Amino acid sequence: MSDTLPITEARAKFGSLVRRASHARERITITDHGEPAAVLINPQELADLEDALALALYRGRQSTETAAVGVPHDEVCARLGLERG
Repeated sequence: MSDTLPITEARAKFGSLVRRASHARERITITDHGEPAAVLINPQELADLEDALALALYRGRQSTETAAVGVPHDEVCARLGLERG
């Protein structure tokens, strides 16, 4: 589920929006002058998106250059500069 709110409304509801993103895994889009300006998402969802990006980038590189077979996921992320702290 997702919701879109103007920044003025989001400011007044910030705490509840953060909890919705965190617990219900909702994506909350905040707009500024009618244009998307930011999105609140669950931290695990961000990690999942970063992992998917790392894998897609790795596969893209693998298809255009000789890549080592069996490289651990953490090493792929490190090579692409997507290490998680």
